[in-house]
Amino acid sequence: MPSYKNVTSSRQTLGGKVVEPGKVVCTTSYHNENDVKLLRVDDAPYFNPILFSEIITSKGAIEVPKKNNQGEYVTRYAIHFYLEKGEVEILYNSVKNKPALKLYSGCRWNLRCFERTIDQIIIESNQSFILWVIMEKI
Repeated sequence: MPSYKNVTSSRQTLGGKVVEPGKVVCTTSYHNENDVKLLRVDDAPYFNPILFSEIITSKGAIEVPKKNNQGEYVTRYAIHFYLEKGEVEILYNSVKNKPALKLYSGCRWNLRCFERTIDQIIIESNQSFILWVIMEKI
């Protein structure tokens, strides 16, 4: 999410935003500096869709982050599971929320949430396991 400065003496448009002379605008994407008459002044804040990325080896609960690394509230997100070894049961928000999602060694599962429907992921297992969990803003 780079920042651009209007170094010209006239208004410029960047990504649908009007940038007055001398002003800086933060965008969500990079622009070809040959096509726009603005100077890129900073690459920060950096875009990063990853909210959480961990290898889990013990049962317990994971909180779904409410904000991304730019401090924006996240309503749409995807959760990716890859079970490298073992067997696990995944429950959403409560241990009472049955049936559980059952994953077996080598299994992958992706879940897209278009509303804020999950605040907690509960991982249950009676054996050793290696579970990769990645959450990303969509």
